[in-house]
Amino acid sequence: MRERLTADVAFRFGAFQLVPSRHVLLRDGKPVKLGGRALDILHLLVRRAGEEVTKRELNEFAWPNVFVDEHNLKVHISNLRRVLEDTLPQARYIATVVGRGYRFVARVHLENADGATFAAPEEEVGCSLPLLPTLIGRQQDVENIGRSLDQVPLLTLVGAGGVGKTSLAIAVAHLKHGAFADGVRFVDLSATDDPSLVPHIISACLGLKGDPTDPVGAIVEHLQFRRLLIVLDNCEHVLPMAATIVARLVGAGVRSRVLATSREPIGVVGEDVQRVEPLRFPTVKGGLTAAEASTFSSVQLFTVLAKEAVDFRLDDANALAVVSLCEALDGLPLAIEIAAAQISNFSPADLLESVVNRLDEGGDGRKVSQARHRTLSATVEWSYRLLSIDEATIFRLLSVFASHFGMADVAYMAGLVHLGSFQITFALGSLVSKSLISAEIREDQVCYRLLESTKCYAADALLREPIAPEAFRQHARLVLTSFEQSTVEWGRLQSSVWLSRYEGRVGDLRKALDWCFGDDGDPSLGIDIAVAAIRFWNERSSISEQLFQVGRALEYSDGAPSEGLRQAVLAQSLAYSMTLARRPQHEADQAWSRALRLSKLSENIERYLSAMYGKALFLIYSGRNEDALAVLDEYLNLARERGDWASQHDGERLGTLAGMHLGRISEVQQTLERLAQDLLRGVPTSSIVRYQEQRYVSIHTTLAFTRWLTGEPERAHKMTDEMILKLEDVGQLMGQSNILALVALPLAVWSGDEERLERHLSLLRRNLDRENIRLWEPVYRFYAGVARHHAGDAQSLTEMTLAVQELLDDGMLVRTPMYKGILADSLLAVDRAADALKEIDAALFLQWQTDEAWCLPELLRIKSRVLRSLGEEARASEVMNAAVDNARAIGAHELEARILLDRTEGLATGRGHERPSVPPHSAQGGLEEKPPRPAPIE
Repeated sequence: MRERLTADVAFRFGAFQLVPSRHVLLRDGKPVKLGGRALDILHLLVRRAGEEVTKRELNEFAWPNVFVDEHNLKVHISNLRRVLEDTLPQARYIATVVGRGYRFVARVHLENADGATFAAPEEEVGCSLPLLPTLIGRQQDVENIGRSLDQVPLLTLVGAGGVGKTSLAIAVAHLKHGAFADGVRFVDLSATDDPSLVPHIISACLGLKGDPTDPVGAIVEHLQFRRLLIVLDNCEHVLPMAATIVARLVGAGVRSRVLATSREPIGVVGEDVQRVEPLRFPTVKGGLTAAEASTFSSVQLFTVLAKEAVDFRLDDANALAVVSLCEALDGLPLAIEIAAAQISNFSPADLLESVVNRLDEGGDGRKVSQARHRTLSATVEWSYRLLSIDEATIFRLLSVFASHFGMADVAYMAGLVHLGSFQITFALGSLVSKSLISAEIREDQVCYRLLESTKCYAADALLREPIAPEAFRQHARLVLTSFEQSTVEWGRLQSSVWLSRYEGRVGDLRKALDWCFGDDGDPSLGIDIAVAAIRFWNERSSISEQLFQVGRALEYSDGAPSEGLRQAVLAQSLAYSMTLARRPQHEADQAWSRALRLSKLSENIERYLSAMYGKALFLIYSGRNEDALAVLDEYLNLARERGDWASQHDGERLGTLAGMHLGRISEVQQTLERLAQDLLRGVPTSSIVRYQEQRYVSIHTTLAFTRWLTGEPERAHKMTDEMILKLEDVGQLMGQSNILALVALPLAVWSGDEERLERHLSLLRRNLDRENIRLWEPVYRFYAGVARHHAGDAQSLTEMTLAVQELLDDGMLVRTPMYKGILADSLLAVDRAADALKEIDAALFLQWQTDEAWCLPELLRIKSRVLRSLGEEARASEVMNAAVDNARAIGAHELEARILLDRTEGLATGRGHERPSVPPHSAQGGLEEKPPRPAPIE
């Protein structure tokens, strides 16, 4: 039975305060991220400060009525020590009572916690800095490297495998954390062997997403004015790509710094190479006492590790053996850790003899760095040979994982060799205790990983076994199972929670797909994995990777008659990715046509509806609103035939966007208001919509735009702000960016609200930096140019022109008539009437081409202003009156008010306007003859 304190008390020790009733640990008043089990363990230790608390007591308190392996407790204690920064050989807080338990050794004060308040813990960023490791004999190195890092853009820690480069880099990063205002990012490059993925791994750690045409350039741009410390760990196996990225960063003079670890220098200009030497050991051993030996860092490390394993004490009798062992292991920390883990099976003298015999088998005569690497490999092999059959089998099988894995993953892989749960638990605990596998706490769960050096050995050992192909297949099946589960959970979990749960699988996803599509792989299994991962790539905005992986899977599925539905799913994903990546319009058009064809052939109605919806959205973005409505008519007929109310609701909702562009404002408003009422009564989820809130936001965003057009600007702004905040709360930056680009920014410009314009631009820029949404990058640059134009920037008009042209080149014509109109108005404002006339005529042609009747009154208003400035009063008057007629015809009262204001200004200057004979919806203001409308690309 777990005894709990009834009073709301707090335990204070050092800079920390533990409040058990609120399940929180504070440091200097700020919450520390710590799991529930670790908090329970700490609670019992501090309540009994100064007393020995047995392992059994801790287990029963933290895991009541549950059997847990002993190494589970050890991992939580290790994590606690790191959080408390209790990593020195002499314990500050938690001391080990060898073989029995632990004791809390610091002074503890009881306080009343009533009324205590504290801030919520900060959201942990992916690729955040690992906890401070235990370092012995490296303090001076940490301080020296920290000082050097202040002076250079790139510092590389170079040394043999197992010498402690990663631990040293983490310690330096902790020391310098406060010097970097934008934080520290830790990038583990050991998770991939593919150099082409390195930019994407770094981008993900920086929070960049999407499909940059130049991913390295996107990294450089992101870091240009940020003060970040980037730790690039394990660069040696992807050195050319790492060098390319770092060289671009250094050459661009970014404010951020790079701290790299590698077995060899990166080799770029500006690099400061610091060699990491092994721990010190005595070279003269004759007559050495234990006290003298313990002054050397390698001996200190061995002693600390051996004491954790057994009740080991360094004395004059065993000092020579320990010193000789450290010398034989070249002072390599990892090799010493592996050797010390066997101290329960060997005396120091026997341990020395066993290790030396294995080292002697490898010969000598190599240069120092190679010899040290051989020492580590030989030590790993020595430890491997001491494993039981079950331990060795598990060790080999676990090399298939790219990074961290959990107990359930281990059990899945062990199922290949029919090991039971007890055998698995015992073998895994033994591998952790022997330092061949490391364990740590993530999200209150114990997870494991093989360090790079041990993973390389285990992988080589696996390849020598007949079971290797089946092991890779089993790993791929595990990845498939995981991502199939992700699609089930997608509709139930909040986006941030869902992404966090599956983000750690990225390395395994890539590794499984590479094996499946490799020479000896299983392409059919790879296709299944790619299909299952589509939702993950969509939510993660991994557009570049999605294009590559889905395209590869689609190639392997071609020609197979049984591929129907899988091909349809892949084809739609490819088309969607190409649209977001702003690939050439004819390519994306062909991709959507293929997706529609394959979806229809699959005879899966839900898939066909989804493809039609995607095609319609693509057509709207391409400025082909009538074509979009034609596709949606078929969509709605099919949904009605099936009695699929949810899909019908979604199709009507998308149709209102096309209808609004076509100027059917009153009809659109009525439809949106009806759909909003339907939503209140409840609409089932569909394959298109995950949350009801997505429908709510979509309906009310389009409704806000029509409200503005019909003369309710304040209400429109209020609705738009509400939608932006809603999506901010749920972390839907893609959806928020759509609102900003298509609604919030134009409304801010037309309202003349420069503060609102700047605020929305800042938000969109943040989203583009995080998500890399190429779709809206030119739109952002256009409106940023508008803001700078208002501020008197002479270069802004060039930026606006280039941004619109980029959209036209890509065939993304949605809203381009409006952009051209704003550009013409801006040119007129700086007395460039002739240029303004060219732009407004181009805008009117685009309006005719896209049927975007909603903006025709505004374009005619601008055309009238341009003509008036050129002295063509009669034509100006005719076009102005046509603008009024068009505004009234579509019910755009706000645009009508703008036109009438211009007319009033004209009358005030003595320039009247006669009624023209131009019918509504047809006034082209000087376009004598319309060229034929381009046919849609099929």
